[in-house]
Amino acid sequence: MLRITDNGAVRTLTLDRPDRLNTLTGSMLSDLNTALVDCARDPGVRVVVLTGAGRAFCAGHDLSGGEPGEPDPIAERWKDDPVWWSPEQAAGRLLFEDRSPVLLRRMGKPTIASVRGAAAGSGFVLSVACDVRIASETALFKTAFASAGRCGDPGGSYLLSKLVGAGRARELYLMDPRISAAEALAMGLVTKVVPDDQLEAETMAVAQRFAEGPPLAYAGIKRNFAAAETMGLEETMALEAPANTAASLSHDGKEAARAFLEKRKPVFRGY
Repeated sequence: MLRITDNGAVRTLTLDRPDRLNTLTGSMLSDLNTALVDCARDPGVRVVVLTGAGRAFCAGHDLSGGEPGEPDPIAERWKDDPVWWSPEQAAGRLLFEDRSPVLLRRMGKPTIASVRGAAAGSGFVLSVACDVRIASETALFKTAFASAGRCGDPGGSYLLSKLVGAGRARELYLMDPRISAAEALAMGLVTKVVPDDQLEAETMAVAQRFAEGPPLAYAGIKRNFAAAETMGLEETMALEAPANTAASLSHDGKEAARAFLEKRKPVFRGY
């Protein structure tokens, strides 16, 4: 299941199957997709934290078939239809169900992965899709796909290449090593490593900093970086210039300038 909690403008989405290391089922993925769309649309949410209950972040997809007693009614209906189970149909369903990395990446709000314990397979991809990763000393990262005879969830190779570089990303997928928190920090896979008992407090401190920051500017920053992934220098500059001008002329842009001159903390409103 997915647990949703609000602390002011910070919304925390908790993958909540601690007895199964928060492995993902179809219903959990559907709930996560819906929750992320709601986060993106809700003006009261300024930052999103993704975490896992218990001793793990997320150990990937549940390869055992899902939650006992909860068969997929659509799959049951079409279980004898060869077209339904064709590679093309399966790939289409996978792209639709695995939208969470795209939603985390493209949302115009800061997203934080708060990682304790294992982040493997699909959980690994969810963590690298976030803007910031805060890990406890118990965190353990593993691509896990090659070991499971698979080549990876949609978006994972792209996201990891952008984060640690193409060469290192290939190495991590092909060799599938266990990556400790310290190793993850050294290679730029995580933003910060903290003692296990300080993970929640440190995550909330970072989230609160984002929550008090300029929402309009954050949305523009994420939009600019998304464009920079596919555009050339001049095209990106042409997008950045009017966006930055609009931000400067907004309430928040003017408030930041006033607060600087008055030597006080700015109060951002998101417009």
